[in-house]
Amino acid sequence: MNEDLHMQTGFALQHKAERKNTKRVSPDVSTIFNSVFSVQLATSQETINEVFRLRYQVYCIDRPFEDPSSFADKREHDAYDARSVHGLIRHRMSGDSVAAVRLVMAGQHPGATDFPMEAPCIHRMDKDAQAAITSVRRDQIAEISRMAVSREFRRRLNEEKEVSGISEPAYYIDSENGKRAMPYISLGLFAAILQMSIKNGITHWMAVMEPAQLRLLKRFGVEFDHVGPVMEYHGRRCPAFTEAATLIERMRKQRPDVWSLITNDGQYLPEKPNRVRFGQNQRNVA
Repeated sequence: MNEDLHMQTGFALQHKAERKNTKRVSPDVSTIFNSVFSVQLATSQETINEVFRLRYQVYCIDRPFEDPSSFADKREHDAYDARSVHGLIRHRMSGDSVAAVRLVMAGQHPGATDFPMEAPCIHRMDKDAQAAITSVRRDQIAEISRMAVSREFRRRLNEEKEVSGISEPAYYIDSENGKRAMPYISLGLFAAILQMSIKNGITHWMAVMEPAQLRLLKRFGVEFDHVGPVMEYHGRRCPAFTEAATLIERMRKQRPDVWSLITNDGQYLPEKPNRVRFGQNQRNVA
C-alpha cells in the first residue's frame, strides 16, 4: 500500500513538474515596458511645448480642471513651470508622447516659495509626516505634479482586443479590472521622475494622488513613507511624502523587476539626503 502511495505521489509530482515546465514564462515589467515605451526628459523648448500640449488636452479638455480659454495657444502651463522639470513617455512604434509628468522644485529662493499642494494638503497629514517634511532641506524636495496620460492612448487601452500600435504584452492582467496598461505607464513616469530627481539633487518626493493609484503603485513596490487622509483636491486625493532612496531600496527587495525598470538596472540611484534638524529649515510647512 505504501508502494502504491509512493507511485501515486511520484506520478503526481512528475505530472505537476511537467505542467510547471510547460507554463509560459511572462516577460518581466522592465522588458515589457522597454519593448513598447521609452522615457525622455524634456530638455528642449520643443519637447516642453509637447508636454504643455498634452497637459492642455488632459487638464483642459478631457478633465476640465483648468479653463481652456485661458490658453489660446493650447498649451497648459502655470507659474510653477518656471521652476519645474518635465518628463515624457513615448510610444516607440508611433513616436507619440503618451504621458507626461513634472517635478516642481523650490527654485532659487527655497525659503520664499511654496509647492502647489503645500497649503491645501500638508496640514491634513499627521504630525510624523509634517515633522518628516520639516526635517528636509526644501531644495531637496520636489512635488510630483501634472501626471497626465493622453486621451487617445487611454481610449485605445480600453479596447479588449489588440489594436494597431499597441502590442499585447503592453497590457498588465489585473484580477480586478482585467487588461490594463496603465501600471506600466505609471512606472515609466516614475523612471522619469527618478532621473530628473538625480539630475537636480532631489532626495524627497511629495504628491497628491488618487487612492486607487496609490494602491496600485504599492502593489508594484512604489510605496510612500507617509500617506495622508482622503481629501477633496481636484477630486478624491491623498497627500503623500517619501524619501526617494528608501522607496527605491524597499522596491529592490520587494519588486526587483520594477526596480530594474525604474533605475534602469541600477544606473539611476538616489542619494541619501543631507538632513537638517527640526526648526533649522528655512521655512516650516503649513
